Amino acid sequence: KLLVNLEKLIALSNHLRLRQLPVNELASLHKLKLLDLRYNRKLKQSALDSLNEVILPNNSQLEIRCTISSQEEGNAAKKLSACDRDATLLQSQLEPLSTPQLVKRLERSFGVSLDKETGKAYNRDFVMTTLLECYGKYGQREIRKEKGIPVPEHRLDELLQELNAVNWPHTTRERPKIRAEHYMILQKPGSGVEESARTKKETAKLIKYKKLFDIAYHLIAEVDPVFAERFTALAITHNFVGSPHIDTLNVGPFYGLSLGEFSGGGRIAVECSPLLVAEIDTKGSFGKVDGRFPHWVTPYEGERFSLIYYVTSGSVEPQTTAIFAPPPDVARNWIPPPTFVP
Repeated sequence: KLLVNLEKLIALSNHLRLRQLPVNELASLHKLKLLDLRYNRKLKQSALDSLNEVILPNNSQLEIRCTISSQEEGNAAKKLSACDRDATLLQSQLEPLSTPQLVKRLERSFGVSLDKETGKAYNRDFVMTTLLECYGKYGQREIRKEKGIPVPEHRLDELLQELNAVNWPHTTRERPKIRAEHYMILQKPGSGVEESARTKKETAKLIKYKKLFDIAYHLIAEVDPVFAERFTALAITHNFVGSPHIDTLNVGPFYGLSLGEFSGGGRIAVECSPLLVAEIDTKGSFGKVDGRFPHWVTPYEGERFSLIYYVTSGSVEPQTTAIFAPPPDVARNWIPPPTFVP
């Protein structure tokens, strides 16, 4: 009702799909004159046909702009998933950002403004190339090393023993776009819709891995009892590699813990600002990270397990910093990174 007088709606380059568009609501906006959906690669000709069929009969003055790629162009332009990216490359670390976010970075960090009238500001390949050139002139991004909150050795031994005994699910569907030998999600009791088929399935899975979940729960409860009550799911991974990504469903920071016989890295790297990356050593320690910023795992050798406690429902915590202060006994005189939103 508040948008009845809306005349222009610009939704350029947002990775929108037809199912994400409130088509019926848009059809009720009789004063709408422009619906600009250009450079949304997921919108195909069938989507445009559906929009025209539903919206235009109610609004003959409306112009719908939509860039339709051919099948060949769509295949060529297909964006790589996190599991396909080499996390050591700057471009891979930037790929999780949307095209408008990349344009904003060009303007705010490097003072480069693109002509939005010519369409270059919406051409992802052009924007990315221009941004990489700016980084090339600037030089390497600063790396900030961080420590996690240590977990007692006997607790780690108990957890590692249980992880080594896990009968991992034989599926890649739990998180198919990241790279790991095994990946399993356990939903915390009470986090789903009561009596739904999905909740019943998740409950049965939780019962199967109850001992592992209980050990993991007690670990986080000792470190942050408030968060222990708030987190909604636990991701358990085996040999998670690289995979720069953003956790788009998270509503707040997560805690990460890693363990196993690995060396040379295996830290959680997260972008703190366009020019600063933090690497948190979570081996045998808890690190608190906001996964709504681009993040990945640094290269390592050996066998690495990890636990990620995250929140996907409840009140949304505003994005402020990508990392958070550890207790004073872990890092004295800790300096917070800049507040930054991509």
